Amino acid sequence: MKTDILGISLDSLTMQETIDLIDKSIKENICIRQVSINAGKTLLIQKDKELYNSVISCDIINADGQSIIWAGHFLGKHLPCRVAGCDLMQELIKLAHVNKYKCFFFGASEVVIKKVVDTYNHLYGPDIRAGYRNGYFTQPKQKNL
Repeated sequence: MKTDILGISLDSLTMQETIDLIDKSIKENICIRQVSINAGKTLLIQKDKELYNSVISCDIINADGQSIIWAGHFLGKHLPCRVAGCDLMQELIKLAHVNKYKCFFFGASEVVIKKVVDTYNHLYGPDIRAGYRNGYFTQPKQKNL
Protein backbone atom coordinates (compact mmCIF):
# COMPACT_ATOMS: atom_id res chain seq x y z
CA MET A 1 0.00 0.00 0.00
CA LYS A 2 1.28 3.46 -0.90
CA THR A 3 0.85 6.62 1.16
CA ASP A 4 1.28 10.09 -0.33
CA ILE A 5 3.25 12.54 1.81
CA LEU A 6 4.00 15.90 0.17
CA GLY A 7 3.85 14.43 -3.32
CA ILE A 8 6.02 11.41 -2.51
CA SER A 9 4.37 8.01 -2.67
CA LEU A 10 5.81 6.12 0.32
CA ASP A 11 5.38 2.42 0.91
CA SER A 12 3.50 1.56 4.11
CA LEU A 13 5.90 -1.24 5.03
CA THR A 14 7.54 -2.50 8.18
CA MET A 15 11.23 -3.38 8.26
CA GLN A 16 10.45 -7.09 7.84
CA GLU A 17 8.04 -6.49 4.95
CA THR A 18 10.73 -4.44 3.21
CA ILE A 19 13.33 -7.17 3.76
CA ASP A 20 10.91 -9.80 2.48
CA LEU A 21 10.22 -7.81 -0.71
CA ILE A 22 13.92 -7.34 -1.36
CA ASP A 23 14.65 -11.01 -0.66
CA LYS A 24 11.87 -12.03 -3.05
CA SER A 25 13.32 -9.82 -5.79
CA ILE A 26 16.77 -11.38 -5.27
CA LYS A 27 15.35 -14.90 -5.48
CA GLU A 28 13.43 -13.98 -8.64
CA ASN A 29 16.48 -12.19 -10.09
CA ILE A 30 14.55 -8.92 -10.40
CA CYS A 31 16.47 -5.67 -10.03
CA ILE A 32 14.74 -3.17 -7.75
CA ARG A 33 15.75 0.12 -6.16
CA GLN A 34 14.96 1.12 -2.59
CA VAL A 35 15.34 4.48 -0.88
CA SER A 36 14.61 5.72 2.63
CA ILE A 37 13.61 9.35 3.09
CA ASN A 38 13.69 11.61 6.11
CA ALA A 39 12.57 15.22 6.65
CA GLY A 40 15.79 16.65 5.20
CA LYS A 41 15.55 14.64 2.00
CA THR A 42 11.85 15.48 1.72
CA LEU A 43 12.74 19.19 1.74
CA LEU A 44 15.56 18.71 -0.77
CA ILE A 45 13.22 16.78 -3.07
CA GLN A 46 10.93 19.82 -3.25
CA LYS A 47 13.78 21.93 -4.72
CA ASP A 48 15.92 19.39 -6.60
CA LYS A 49 14.17 17.90 -9.64
CA GLU A 50 16.94 15.35 -10.27
CA LEU A 51 16.75 14.09 -6.68
CA TYR A 52 12.95 14.05 -6.87
CA ASN A 53 13.02 11.96 -10.05
CA SER A 54 15.60 9.62 -8.54
CA VAL A 55 13.50 9.05 -5.42
CA ILE A 56 10.11 8.63 -7.06
CA SER A 57 11.52 6.17 -9.61
CA CYS A 58 12.45 3.75 -6.81
CA ASP A 59 10.45 0.56 -6.40
CA ILE A 60 10.36 0.86 -2.62
CA ILE A 61 10.29 4.19 -0.78
CA ASN A 62 10.48 3.86 2.99
CA ALA A 63 9.99 6.44 5.71
CA ASP A 64 13.39 6.77 7.38
CA GLY A 65 12.80 9.57 9.87
CA GLN A 66 10.28 9.60 12.68
CA SER A 67 9.19 13.05 11.49
CA ILE A 68 7.87 11.44 8.30
CA ILE A 69 5.82 8.99 10.39
CA TRP A 70 4.46 11.88 12.48
CA ALA A 71 3.64 13.88 9.33
CA GLY A 72 1.76 10.87 8.00
CA HIS A 73 -0.27 10.54 11.19
CA PHE A 74 -0.96 14.30 11.23
CA LEU A 75 -2.21 14.05 7.61
CA GLY A 76 -4.30 10.96 8.38
CA LYS A 77 -1.99 8.65 6.43
CA HIS A 78 -0.82 5.27 7.67
CA LEU A 79 2.90 4.53 7.87
CA PRO A 80 3.46 1.63 10.30
CA CYS A 81 6.99 2.50 11.37
CA ARG A 82 10.25 4.02 10.25
CA VAL A 83 12.57 1.90 8.16
CA ALA A 84 15.94 3.57 8.65
CA GLY A 85 18.32 3.06 5.76
CA CYS A 86 21.28 2.20 8.00
CA ASP A 87 19.23 -0.37 9.94
CA LEU A 88 17.89 -1.84 6.71
CA MET A 89 21.41 -2.18 5.33
CA GLN A 90 22.54 -4.13 8.39
CA GLU A 91 19.52 -6.43 8.16
CA LEU A 92 20.08 -7.02 4.44
CA ILE A 93 23.72 -7.92 5.03
CA LYS A 94 22.61 -10.43 7.68
CA LEU A 95 20.12 -11.80 5.14
CA ALA A 96 22.90 -12.03 2.55
CA HIS A 97 25.09 -13.94 4.99
CA VAL A 98 22.34 -16.43 5.86
CA ASN A 99 21.37 -16.98 2.20
CA LYS A 100 24.93 -16.82 0.84
CA TYR A 101 24.19 -13.75 -1.28
CA LYS A 102 27.00 -11.44 -2.28
CA CYS A 103 27.02 -7.72 -1.44
CA PHE A 104 28.60 -4.93 -3.43
CA PHE A 105 29.41 -2.01 -1.14
CA PHE A 106 29.18 1.37 -2.83
CA GLY A 107 29.45 4.95 -1.61
CA ALA A 108 31.17 7.31 0.83
CA SER A 109 34.86 8.11 0.83
CA GLU A 110 37.50 5.44 0.23
CA VAL A 111 38.45 5.43 3.92
CA VAL A 112 34.84 5.01 5.05
CA ILE A 113 33.86 2.34 2.52
CA LYS A 114 37.02 0.37 3.29
CA LYS A 115 36.16 0.47 7.00
CA VAL A 116 32.61 -0.74 6.26
CA VAL A 117 33.95 -3.59 4.12
CA ASP A 118 36.50 -4.55 6.78
CA THR A 119 33.77 -4.54 9.45
CA TYR A 120 31.51 -6.88 7.47
CA ASN A 121 34.44 -9.08 6.46
CA HIS A 122 35.21 -9.44 10.16
CA LEU A 123 31.56 -10.22 11.05
CA TYR A 124 30.67 -12.51 8.15
CA GLY A 125 33.89 -13.41 6.36
CA PRO A 126 35.15 -12.26 2.96
CA ASP A 127 32.63 -14.40 1.04
CA ILE A 128 29.93 -11.80 1.78
CA ARG A 129 31.66 -9.32 -0.52
CA ALA A 130 31.19 -9.13 -4.27
CA GLY A 131 33.26 -5.94 -4.33
CA TYR A 132 33.27 -2.33 -3.27
CA ARG A 133 33.87 1.18 -4.58
CA ASN A 134 33.84 4.65 -3.09
CA GLY A 135 31.11 7.03 -4.23
CA TYR A 136 33.33 9.72 -5.70
CA PHE A 137 33.69 10.16 -9.43
CA THR A 138 35.42 12.91 -11.31
CA GLN A 139 34.44 14.17 -14.72
CA PRO A 140 37.05 13.44 -17.37
CA LYS A 141 38.89 16.54 -18.42
CA GLN A 142 37.96 17.74 -21.88
CA LYS A 143 40.75 18.16 -24.34
CA ASN A 144 40.98 21.50 -26.09
CA LEU A 145 40.86 20.96 -29.82
